[in-house]
Amino acid sequence: MRRRRGKSWFWSLLALIAIGFQVWRDIQDGPQHSPARHSVKVFEVIPNARLHPHPDNDGDSFHLDHNGQTHEFRLYFADCPEKKRHHLNGDRIAEQGRYFDGLSEARTVAIGQQAQAFTQQLLSTRPFTVYTKWQSVYNSGRHYAFILFPDGEDLSAKLIREGLARIHTSGTTLPDGRTTSRYEGQLRQLESEARAAGRGGWRAVH
Repeated sequence: MRRRRGKSWFWSLLALIAIGFQVWRDIQDGPQHSPARHSVKVFEVIPNARLHPHPDNDGDSFHLDHNGQTHEFRLYFADCPEKKRHHLNGDRIAEQGRYFDGLSEARTVAIGQQAQAFTQQLLSTRPFTVYTKWQSVYNSGRHYAFILFPDGEDLSAKLIREGLARIHTSGTTLPDGRTTSRYEGQLRQLESEARAAGRGGWRAVH
């Protein structure tokens, strides 16, 4: 009688161990699938957008038309100098000028105007694709985005390559999976090349 009870207890214990092991495996397997599901939703891809003329468009922020709607986007990683001086942005212009080795206010604004023209020319003459998470830029109505061209380079990189923007503002993992730190390193290299070549805000004349 005691043997039967002992065997029954033994098999019950094995069954509980097996159930516990299966529950543990289910817990372990669950999170491995969630990143794949999440990554699909990370960026919305917007092809065939068009530049929308607007007085607030500048080097790093602009309005784009798509499917009958107009959206205002702000670039990740890149901050272009202000295109004009007003009573609220004097400190920001001074900060931007210091970044470019101490540009005067007039020179900083001139670089901002060059950046505006550079971005407008690219968005008006070349095909591009918008990648956005619809992440708000404070409460301004703008959303952060990458603007990618057929050559594989995005607008932030092009602006920094030409010395028309500083590496600044919000960043994120890129649509191709590059991490924020890796991409910042690549932008630093482009910035070093722009500085060495004296492009844009890195010219010796302040």
